[in-house]
Amino acid sequence: MAVIAPRNWNDFQHYKLRSPPWVKLHKKLLDNFDYQRLPLASKALAPMLWLLASEHEEGEIDADPEKLAFRLRMDVSDINVGLKPLIDKEFFFVVHGDISLLASCMQHALPETEKRQRTETEKEAEPRKRVTTPEKPESVQQETWDDWVALRKGKGAKVSGTVVREASKEAEKAGLTLERFLQIWCLRGSQGLQADWLKPEERGKGLNGHFNKQEALEASNRAVADRVIAKIWSQE
Repeated sequence: MAVIAPRNWNDFQHYKLRSPPWVKLHKKLLDNFDYQRLPLASKALAPMLWLLASEHEEGEIDADPEKLAFRLRMDVSDINVGLKPLIDKEFFFVVHGDISLLASCMQHALPETEKRQRTETEKEAEPRKRVTTPEKPESVQQETWDDWVALRKGKGAKVSGTVVREASKEAEKAGLTLERFLQIWCLRGSQGLQADWLKPEERGKGLNGHFNKQEALEASNRAVADRVIAKIWSQE
């Protein structure tokens, strides 16, 4: 068991009887450099230990962390964290006893802020998964592709091979090339787009208001080719 006591306790606390209803807290503590530099846990613990010291001759306190935690209604970890700086800065000193166990407890105790900092540092050190944007389909112009990718990312949405494949399917349903479908998508500024959402004037038309057979076949072939390419990219 380790016993500690406040430094210069008898010079500042004078009582005829033990366990007085109050203890003296000197105003000059406000300008005590060492005290103000203590961790917040130590500042909170010190007055509680001074109250305990007033109950015993010579201000001696049983420094067993579990007993202190029970008496002060605190966590043992908070006792360990707060006590070490108080001893290091000589606000309390070890009177007698085996302090090896106490020292071991204090050595492994980390302030909450330090634990949080370590956790954040470890998270930052973890390798991040690389998010890659699929290659641009050949049937889509670079400007259109860049605009569409920027739109998706601006909405916090994924840009993946799956999304490109689904866009190709919707373009085919609407009788549009993937290029034109993505252009409309960008003009709308929406996160997603389906063929059913298109207005009549946005859908694919030929010279007479409808696709002729050749145009429809070409549009269908381009859409199929885009889907195949997108599927290959998603498997790489």
